[in-house]
Amino acid sequence: MMTVRDRLWWVVGLARSGCAAGALLRRHGGRVIGIDDSDADTVRRRWEREGLSDLAPRAFDELTTGGHWPEDPPAGVVISPGVPPNHPRLQALPPEVPVLGEMELGAAFCRADLVAITGTNGKSTTTEWVAHLLRAGGRRAQALGNLGTPLSLAAEELEPGDAVSLEVSSFQLETARRFQPRVGMVLNLAPDHLDRYADLAAYYDAKGVLARRTHPDGHFITWTRCPQARAWETPSRRLLFGDEADGACAFYRDDALWIRTAGGERTLLRRDEVALPSPPNLLNALATAAVGVAMEVPPEAMTEALGSFAGLRHRQQVVATRGPIRFINDTKATNVHAVCAALDGYRRPVALILGGSGKGEDYAPLAAVMDAVVHVVTIGQEGPAIAEVLAGRVPLSAAVDMPTAVRQAADELEAALRRDGLPAGDVMLSPACASFDMFTGYRQRGEKFMAAALAVGAQAVDLHE
Repeated sequence: MMTVRDRLWWVVGLARSGCAAGALLRRHGGRVIGIDDSDADTVRRRWEREGLSDLAPRAFDELTTGGHWPEDPPAGVVISPGVPPNHPRLQALPPEVPVLGEMELGAAFCRADLVAITGTNGKSTTTEWVAHLLRAGGRRAQALGNLGTPLSLAAEELEPGDAVSLEVSSFQLETARRFQPRVGMVLNLAPDHLDRYADLAAYYDAKGVLARRTHPDGHFITWTRCPQARAWETPSRRLLFGDEADGACAFYRDDALWIRTAGGERTLLRRDEVALPSPPNLLNALATAAVGVAMEVPPEAMTEALGSFAGLRHRQQVVATRGPIRFINDTKATNVHAVCAALDGYRRPVALILGGSGKGEDYAPLAAVMDAVVHVVTIGQEGPAIAEVLAGRVPLSAAVDMPTAVRQAADELEAALRRDGLPAGDVMLSPACASFDMFTGYRQRGEKFMAAALAVGAQAVDLHE
């Protein structure tokens, strides 16, 4: 465990991860200066908005905001995921000052088994699903990390024998030096965060840290159709999920989900019994089963967990209905790959809402998955760029806000259903973009979508947290 007591630490980035890191350091006797380039009023409003007003005052001995950094170097620095390690003030530190991420700090104080899950899409759903599976197998397990609760906030409460299903972003992996999970898994890789990375190779390299950091006695898991991750070197044992012919330990055969272990093969449940039946989630189910194989979860418990998981808010979630129309909130689809995965093979007619703030992606692949789309409504800064790619492929309109977008999409879908004699369809928010041009984050965007659906006469359905 690292030495913290009576040493000066900087925590850079004062949102949820930064507050969790500062509080952990202070609990262990460190002196903590919280640093944020935003001004003090902006930081405090952020704390109020994110429910951190109680935690934040316990996390720091003093604050330095507005771009003013302390002169004397610290013993160590902890950065939040949104702070790039190449920040000029970090680069100017003496080389002996360690710079680590909040995840690395939390892992140093955690005695539980870590299952670290990364990838471009599907991380949050799979992280929660894995925790659900581990609990079904008799473990005390939590889902932590990038999906909500930082590891540093819960690490000390966990005991040996407990398990953590940990969502890990590329940003968090950039500073991983001693982090060593029992299981590391890469779900998939596709272009994303090109506003942060110099090129696609740099983004993939950040993800690849997980393969190198997985414990030698553990397992590194990836998808059979992810050649980049399959090529990475790892000291751990390898497992695959996906295609049976390529050696997967979790796969579909004859419309059933199977696993392969040292003891042989067995079926767990039919494909139509999997709790979340969309194409992306059928793949997430295989990934979850592969973790079950690695963690030696009893097959009966795996069957129960794969068939009973309720899913997450904001991810392919039916939030309301109006007659034959479902309103689907997929606001977490913040890149092109996520939208393509959601729409590939989609069978119901859909009016799609696309757009937001950009991350340097190419929108051209969207044109290949428009077969079920009867109309696209674009919003936000990237709306014109998306419309340019889809022009001539699908009918288009633009909206200035979410209520207008939902109303236009619902009207266009109803017209298409009448025109083509179709019984039902979906209005889907699956934006392929970040949200910060119009909203405080993807959650608020999803909430505004739900409110707009109710405003056009839809009835809410029961939602699972």
